Amino acid sequence: MDYEIAFDQDENIYRIYTGYEFAAIGEWVSEYVRDLESIQRVLMAARLAETEKETTEFKHGPFNVILTEEGVSVSRQVDLDSAEEEIKAMFDTQESFYQTSTDGIQSECGLEDLINMIENWHEVLQ
Repeated sequence: MDYEIAFDQDENIYRIYTGYEFAAIGEWVSEYVRDLESIQRVLMAARLAETEKETTEFKHGPFNVILTEEGVSVSRQVDLDSAEEEIKAMFDTQESFYQTSTDGIQSECGLEDLINMIENWHEVLQ
């Protein structure tokens, strides 16, 4: 996985920037894996998935994270409820033609990539 850890001057914090295909993972780590306890929990879950084939799920705000022996899957939910009527109005009377989705964006990567990124992230935040 290609990523870059850089300082965001607008928010005055470090963030992880990734390509579109890994955007949900970079955003989740940047926003919710910031303190030592969170970093340790994610690394422990990744190690358990690797060695014990255990599945761990995290729910952080709009993010659903699943760590398995195959890798990590991060889904970022999107709230389109407020825009639903506006979107349906664009289709006039075809109300059933368009259904809003809250699936959002999803990213997946291997455990090795996740572990390397979290370890680098931890070094930057120290």
